Amino acid sequence: MHEIRRSALINYFAAVVLTAGAAVVPAAELVRVPGWVPPWTLILVTALPLLEMIWRSGLRPRLMWNDGGLAVVRSFTMSVHRWDSIARFDEEFNRVRVVFADGSEEEWEFDHAWLWSKISKSYAAREGRNRDALTEALRTGRERGELVRPPSRLPRRPAALYLLAVPAAVLGQVLVV
Repeated sequence: MHEIRRSALINYFAAVVLTAGAAVVPAAELVRVPGWVPPWTLILVTALPLLEMIWRSGLRPRLMWNDGGLAVVRSFTMSVHRWDSIARFDEEFNRVRVVFADGSEEEWEFDHAWLWSKISKSYAAREGRNRDALTEALRTGRERGELVRPPSRLPRRPAALYLLAVPAAVLGQVLVV
């Protein structure tokens, strides 16, 4: 199975910053919380939803495909399309547009900053790579994809992402004590 996702480096950096913030900001406010509530529980309650948001918006693949078809993954839903229902793919800067046979479209934004492509020749060389990969998948999928089921399962959440909440809780506990 193939996929297109946003930058893991950028999103893991955001996860570390948000979990550190979840440790430091509540630690300053925990002075007002009743003494029977352990600080680490409040930090976990803050950090885990933030990490889930990063998973859904940044780390999870946006488009997944195999010979059977294409799966478009959104924040809370997923739609699966056979190759014969897709007309073409377009790519413009950091956006990939899926154009369906019925004329409808879906557009996804990825980490391909226009400015970086002007500064770096190697970054500029990435332009069109997603469109080319998807167009090739469309061609081969139409030829031999009728016997294969399109991807229908969402990828599993990485445990390492959610384990970032543990050091945040420890840090918050230390800052309060």
